[in-house]
Amino acid sequence: MFCASEPNDVYRAVSTSLGRERFWATSAPESGGVISFVLADGRTGECRIEEAVQDELYRLQYFGRTLTFALAAGETGGTELTLSSSDPADSAEVISLLLRLKASVDFGVDLRNHDETRTTSYADC
Repeated sequence: MFCASEPNDVYRAVSTSLGRERFWATSAPESGGVISFVLADGRTGECRIEEAVQDELYRLQYFGRTLTFALAAGETGGTELTLSSSDPADSAEVISLLLRLKASVDFGVDLRNHDETRTTSYADC
């Protein structure tokens, strides 16, 4: 996916508590390389950061699978972003997360409905 925002802005969105809380989690503080996620659907979990390369790569264990955010500077600005999961069944969640991330970094919009009785999956793959 292409984001108009620069790699530093996209990286900061996935790698900081404030960034994650703008599009992904109700709460996501980090301590000692572990993110304590609280998601809108009530899930909670301790997710270990496996690799973090400023503006290039962010990989973490996330509820039993590995999520990898790969970032590259676009040829004319912006960021080429790839999000992959070690679980092929995650396609709808990956698409949803990408859409929410793009809306947040490029437009300052939170696509979440903030209703615990509803899903945050916006795609049916």
